[in-house]
Amino acid sequence: MSPELTNLLPHSRIRAFRRDYFLRLATISLVLLTIVVVAHGLLLAPAYMYARGEVQRETVELERLTASLQTSEEKEVRARLATLTTNVTYLNRLATTTTASAAIRSVLSVPRTGISLSGFTFAPPGKDAGRMALSGTAATRDTLRAYALALGQLPFVTSADLPISAYAKENDIPFTISLTGTLRP
Repeated sequence: MSPELTNLLPHSRIRAFRRDYFLRLATISLVLLTIVVVAHGLLLAPAYMYARGEVQRETVELERLTASLQTSEEKEVRARLATLTTNVTYLNRLATTTTASAAIRSVLSVPRTGISLSGFTFAPPGKDAGRMALSGTAATRDTLRAYALALGQLPFVTSADLPISAYAKENDIPFTISLTGTLRP
């Protein structure tokens, strides 16, 4: 016997047979696909209902929390937050400004033979240059003039102003020198 089977049907019948076979196969596949989609849809329905219920419950909870936050406690918290924001802004500005102790320490490092300092005032630089005033007494005019020139030579001092009236006396001269500049040593 020959392993090849001989088909005695004409070619038009063979094509019709194949077409019917693939049509049945496509119909069964489509029906099975429809059954699978419907079954999955039915199985997803409880999960959808649960998720929808959770969303509604969370929405109600959010509305309740929002309503409770509108009380006076929220106003107090907002006021405290505004105060804290102002304080942080002020502290950030302080971090970049010149400290009085560093500026005074630098001024005190200038040799001052015959000069006795008794008072300091300090205004940090802001929109304009910083200001510092030194007051005290000088032994002589020459020591006062030398001290004023030495202060004017500091790199962070733009000008050292000494009023001309300070030179009126010869000995034990009271003075006030005004320093302007960045005052950042």
